[in-house]
Amino acid sequence: MEKIKKAIYCAIRMSICNFRCSYCYLSQRESCFEGRQIEWKYSPEYIQKAFSRKRLGGICYFNLCADGETLLVKDFPLYVKAILSEGHFVEIITNASLSLKLNELLSTLNEDELSRTSFKCSLHYLELKKRNLLESFAQNVNCIWNAGASATIEIVGSDIYLPFIEEIKKYCKENFGALPHVTIARDDNDGRKLLTNMSEDEYYKVWSGFDSPFFDYKRTIFGVKRNEFCYAGMWSLYVDMNTGESTQCYISNFAQNIYENVDKPIKWKPICKCNDHHCYNGHSFLCVGLIPSLNSPSYGTTMRNRLNTKTNKNWYTDRALSFFDSKLSESNKEISPISKCYFRILNKTKRILNKVTKK
Repeated sequence: MEKIKKAIYCAIRMSICNFRCSYCYLSQRESCFEGRQIEWKYSPEYIQKAFSRKRLGGICYFNLCADGETLLVKDFPLYVKAILSEGHFVEIITNASLSLKLNELLSTLNEDELSRTSFKCSLHYLELKKRNLLESFAQNVNCIWNAGASATIEIVGSDIYLPFIEEIKKYCKENFGALPHVTIARDDNDGRKLLTNMSEDEYYKVWSGFDSPFFDYKRTIFGVKRNEFCYAGMWSLYVDMNTGESTQCYISNFAQNIYENVDKPIKWKPICKCNDHHCYNGHSFLCVGLIPSLNSPSYGTTMRNRLNTKTNKNWYTDRALSFFDSKLSESNKEISPISKCYFRILNKTKRILNKVTKK
């Protein structure tokens, strides 16, 4: 049985997108959608070596997300295939509207690689409707399933969709055999706030109508400071996929470049305690098991999957569902209390030094 050894979250600094969604966290920033295409510093073969199964210690979960639309990244299929060639599982964040780019990627992968590839398809309903792409989106999602890969559908719980909720539900039931999962719209200027004009109670009541365990779980962790021991940095990494610059998580004490010498081992240091207001991507970080003391639901069956009642098949392939239902603690040993104490001191010291250096 294939189980997650490490979770590698890859950021791709390419800021081109064919959509302009008002709730997008990128659109809330001053430097958004700059039209800057990536210029890869390393070849697919080099990155394959950097992410080799031997170097990472086993089969890993890779999440690939660009600052814009991920499928618009230059030579993207070649880099996806390079990672898959090592036996890893890859999740791609996309708006699933670009048929030619999607078909190019699918045709690049063989049957085995497709079974280990999943697409998190963001349903930007009004952008699709405005551009007459609703039919194309539905066709693309079904094309992914027919190719032997996995596709999940997710919509942002934004106020702009309030007049269209029943319309969205009907569209999804007809095309995907289930309602989409719902993610919380956050105010990127203050990540502790919801991006809504409704009260918190009203917001949760409205979007609970999609019966999304994904949404229900995010509700329980939104704004909740995590104080438990976290293995981010030891069981996971946050990586700039182009440069190799890597940190423990979004807010980190230690940094390293894992591309500079791919023959050297990666330094795995747990962050111990979260430095952020709350675990922004806890639906992934917590559900794959970065905080093993929490009884978090499974990333596959609970967080992402649905049963397509039209086909009586899961949104995930059986292979991907089994993999994403595994926890990091199943293939990694928790460290001793003495080691935890050592890493806590190490992180605290480094955090102080980083503050002094910045001054």
